Amino acid sequence: MVGLVFVLRADFLQIKNFEILGAETIQTENIKNIAQSLTLGNKLFLIPKSNIFLLNKNNLANVLLANFPRAEKVEINKHFFSQKIELKIMERKGEFLWCSTQDECLAMTKDGFVFEKSSIATGKIIFRGILEGNPLMKNFSTPQKMQNYIKLIETFKNSGFEISSINIESSDKAIAKMNINNAISDVIFNPKETDLSLIAQNAILLIKETQIKSPSAHFQYIDARFGNKMFYKLQ
Repeated sequence: MVGLVFVLRADFLQIKNFEILGAETIQTENIKNIAQSLTLGNKLFLIPKSNIFLLNKNNLANVLLANFPRAEKVEINKHFFSQKIELKIMERKGEFLWCSTQDECLAMTKDGFVFEKSSIATGKIIFRGILEGNPLMKNFSTPQKMQNYIKLIETFKNSGFEISSINIESSDKAIAKMNINNAISDVIFNPKETDLSLIAQNAILLIKETQIKSPSAHFQYIDARFGNKMFYKLQ
């Protein structure tokens, strides 16, 4: 028993360094500090937690994921000869923002996962609605529904119309704010539609037909919840 404890305490088995790979936004020093904190002290008063064999990779990964919401996955590799732990971090990308009615915003992935506080960034589309209470680490929507919203956004964009925000007001009503003729207009649609790109195409056709008759027309809203029937009001 004494011999085993002596071996486990040997210097050549102690972790000397943590190497951080893949971190772009998360500060590597912060990751190192959290990782190193798990190697301080002893187990059973005698065996150092810094022993490379005793480091629990799953536990370390879970601790890092809990402390750094931007981290989506952590891969851990032990390098015994160099006494080094390699931490490969895969970060989430905040393609969108989710914002409350008080304009408190959080970064959101393209799959609809809300993961960390963020300031309003120019060029990022804002989503609102659905989530109640603390939205952190919650799903705004399913990946399939998010892809449908993205189809709506891209269809309008390809025709020269930029959506700035989408507010899901209820199960059958959503409002996309969009710039038409240098004026903000509301496009109302049903978020349960299976293919929102078709809704966008119908709205684009209406916009272009109206602009042919009146090039400076400004839309107050376009209601696209009724299939091929489009209701609208000009400002």
